[in-house]
Amino acid sequence: MSEGVAAVNGAEAFARSAEQVVAYLNAHTPLTDWSVSRVAHGEQIHVHVHHDRILNVGDRVSWNESFCSRMSAGAAHVVRDSRADPDYADLEVSERVGSYAGYAISDDDGAFFGVLCGVREAPLAADETVDEELVRLLSELLSSQLRLSRGIDRGRRSAEIAEALAHSDALTGVLNRRGWDRLVADAQERVDAFGDPVAVAVVDLDGLKAVNDTEGHRAGDALIARAAATLSGACAAAHRIARIGGDEFAILASGVVSSELDSGFAGFRAALRRAGVAASIGCAAAIPGVTSVEDAIAAADRAMYASKRAHRGAGAR
Repeated sequence: MSEGVAAVNGAEAFARSAEQVVAYLNAHTPLTDWSVSRVAHGEQIHVHVHHDRILNVGDRVSWNESFCSRMSAGAAHVVRDSRADPDYADLEVSERVGSYAGYAISDDDGAFFGVLCGVREAPLAADETVDEELVRLLSELLSSQLRLSRGIDRGRRSAEIAEALAHSDALTGVLNRRGWDRLVADAQERVDAFGDPVAVAVVDLDGLKAVNDTEGHRAGDALIARAAATLSGACAAAHRIARIGGDEFAILASGVVSSELDSGFAGFRAALRRAGVAASIGCAAAIPGVTSVEDAIAAADRAMYASKRAHRGAGAR
């Protein structure tokens, strides 16, 4: 790429396309709310929404209880009256959604990504129509845009992540705060554009001050290094570990939704127990349009301190 020409950002390009599509459909169909949603781990989350009478960015529903799951399983793509349609009438959501249209969006590997869908409270009137072929075409265009965007970002993100990983903590070898901040920025971009599931955990060692006071700072440093090695050993490909404070670590986990927080970080808790490293852990998930990655880190930090207070209270008893 020539000097002075900005690199194309695939995440931003997909977000713009999704927002243009839902705005167009809102303006040119009788359905009041249109969404590009992401489906992962049994949960559907609305990422790009227009107009928000029923749907809002960040709304989450169980996939098995959604209109979109029925559509994806072979039911009608356009539903004029959900309460009269045998494939949709039994769903609880049909009490507040009278009409629906939707088509699936595929990811860059051909796997199911999510759904372009529209809803409104009332059934469609006799003289109202939704152009099913238009919705299908736009969903296919979004699938093409998604493949292009992921491909564009793959090289850019690999270089940025490699640069972030180069910023390591001298004592432990894991990411330092500067490298961590770069990964957080990348994760936020993916959450905002694609609704990629991202969760974080904050880990704080218990009793480090006592070790420093009784055994010396060299022993304390050895404990910090052992904790880092233990956390690193429990990592999968979707995890990144950073030392963000003296005895505080952070974990970024891709592919973990809010309903799976305990299981998503259970391996780290178990590894620390096996290594004899006492620590308090708090975790939280980012939610598009609701909870940023930074907000999730703050929530995880609060949960960690609540866990630490509980440990101290249990010790006092």
